[in-house]
Amino acid sequence: MNISGLGNAYSGVNTNSKQYKALEEKGWLEGVIQNEAMMSPEEKMIYEIFGGRDTIVNNLMKQFDSDGDLLNANGVAGMDVTGKGTSWQKLTNVSEEYRQKMFDNVKKEFIQENGVSNGDTTKRSDIFKDYQLSVNKDKRLSGTWTLEQYEGQYRSAMYAAVKAANPNWKPGQKFDTSILDNVTKESVEATLVKNGNRLVRNSIDVSV
Repeated sequence: MNISGLGNAYSGVNTNSKQYKALEEKGWLEGVIQNEAMMSPEEKMIYEIFGGRDTIVNNLMKQFDSDGDLLNANGVAGMDVTGKGTSWQKLTNVSEEYRQKMFDNVKKEFIQENGVSNGDTTKRSDIFKDYQLSVNKDKRLSGTWTLEQYEGQYRSAMYAAVKAANPNWKPGQKFDTSILDNVTKESVEATLVKNGNRLVRNSIDVSV
């Protein structure tokens, strides 16, 4: 059997694309070749039946956008932190639209889950994805970092408000949701100050 997928020639791969170049730069293509070298003759035959290297490489290329930027699990490019250290962890401007969407979601889920963070039901990832796609790729990491800072402070403010009204309350216990009526995006943000690359509250009282 002619196992062309194990050679240097391709029948259906655009080797001039930025996706392919990205595979080379990241060493993924070398990994494919190394795996092929370890295959038994029987494994090589099966490999070829299912498309050989062409199929593997094309599937790997789908993990990059047309600019050769890696896509994350949500299909968004510009979110790869490899080799960037913590340089992307900086505060930047996030539109009021997405700050409001995040606040509304935090409040809804805080009430729904009685103050407990539920990773199985939260819609926060949807908001982050929509936000990321609304800005340029080079703004996505720092913007997401900043939006996460707001998210944490919104939740912290709601927790503080409920505890102030009922010191014995613990997350998971029901509470009078009217306590949060005066906790708004604006009231929380009015207390926030920058502390390095983080947002912190300058006041512990956000219940009024």
